[in-house]
Amino acid sequence: MDDDDDWYLIKFVVERVITPPGRWVLEQFGDPRPSEIASLFTGLAFWVFVVVLVFALVLGW
Repeated sequence: MDDDDDWYLIKFVVERVITPPGRWVLEQFGDPRPSEIASLFTGLAFWVFVVVLVFALVLGW
């Protein structure tokens, strides 16, 4: 696996997994056309929130 494959995988995960939920969240808060960087950071925050919720459910908080 060379460097191009690594970047392709990162780009794929960002475009298909992280950015869409961030875009959806921003659209729900009234931004009809959110920027890519705002969608990226909001998507990261969304997935961190999901992981914390799952972790809390597993531990029974």
